[in-house]
Amino acid sequence: MTLRMLAERIEQLTGQINELNQRLTRLVERNAPQLLVPVGIGPDSAATLLITMGDNPERLNTEASFAALCGVSPSSTPPAGGACVGSTTRRPPGQRLPAPHRLHPAAP
Repeated sequence: MTLRMLAERIEQLTGQINELNQRLTRLVERNAPQLLVPVGIGPDSAATLLITMGDNPERLNTEASFAALCGVSPSSTPPAGGACVGSTTRRPPGQRLPAPHRLHPAAP
């Protein structure tokens, strides 16, 4: 009896996941279908990017502005002890934006 209940719950949750994925895909297709064109960007990554951009997509007009938003752009000021060679800006854990973990899956 317990295994049957567990199997039914798994089936129910799988149905909910599929329904939510379909809703998410429709929302992205309606609001920014161009995000689904590049290989490697699915509805999850596209929705995360839309959420990160917010109501101001103009601020992401270059790759550099996107990198700055994600907190991975090269630092323009050297660290206290020396030259600035390949360092990136670091944000305290409470100020990190949700986009950095999406950089890798969306990269070709």
